[in-house]
Amino acid sequence: MNKGFTLVEIVIVAAILGLLAVIGIPTIMNAFSSSQSNARNRNVAEVEKAKGVLTLPRSSLLPGAMALTDTTLPLESGEAYTNLMSALRIQSPAELKVGDRDIAIGTLSTKASYGN
Repeated sequence: MNKGFTLVEIVIVAAILGLLAVIGIPTIMNAFSSSQSNARNRNVAEVEKAKGVLTLPRSSLLPGAMALTDTTLPLESGEAYTNLMSALRIQSPAELKVGDRDIAIGTLSTKASYGN
């Protein structure tokens, strides 16, 4: 009796593996894209919450609170930047990078966003 696989059996296994790959690869790629989008949305929400903390009085004892009222103040440098990073508990906005996209923090009156 011969031991081994016939050509038909090998072709059937190859066809099944090919079908699984055709189904699985787009699903995996979609999950990756979706997870990056979710991470960006979470980061924007966290930055917006931290911006809200900047407007609280210092007596609230929350990290970053400084009673800001100037909604046009850029938050990319100075004490406001330091306090924003403190409220976010990060060292720099580079920690909020998702893929190759950096976050733009903006001002209190503009929403944080990721570039295209």
